[in-house]
This record gives sequence, C-alpha cells and structure tokens, in this order.
Amino acid sequence: MKRIALRIWNGWKKIALEIARFQTALLLTLFYFLMLAPLGLVFRLFGWDPLQTGRRHRTKKTNWSPVSDSEPDLTTLRRQS
Repeated sequence: MKRIALRIWNGWKKIALEIARFQTALLLTLFYFLMLAPLGLVFRLFGWDPLQTGRRHRTKKTNWSPVSDSEPDLTTLRRQS
C-alpha cells in the first residue's frame, strides 16, 4: 500500500510541476502585456526618460550628474524617517 501511495504522489508531483510551469508563463505574459507594455508606451509618449538614455542624451560624454555640496538644513534632516 505504501508503494502505491508513493507512486501516486510522485506522479502527482510531476503533473503539478508542469501545471506550475504553464501557469507561471501565462501569468508573467499577461502581466507584461496588460501592465508593463502599456505603462512603457505612456512613458514613451510623454518623453519620460529617468535614466537619460534616449536620443537627446547620446551626445553626452559622461553619465555623471552633478550633485550639490550644500549643507542640509535642519528641516530636511528632521524629515528623514
């Protein structure tokens, strides 16, 4: 009886693995086409380029962005929580 139950259990694990692989691929595909792709299109339409990798920024010789060396005031230090 124990061998039969073990064979059934191992068979079920193989079937469950295939179901999980299919389900993962399906969910990730749906997420991409329903969430990420439209969001990327909206960003592209409005010209949002946070990494500055678009055509306007190809003439730059460096990716360095200047940082201000000013001392922080007391109110900005209190907002860090």
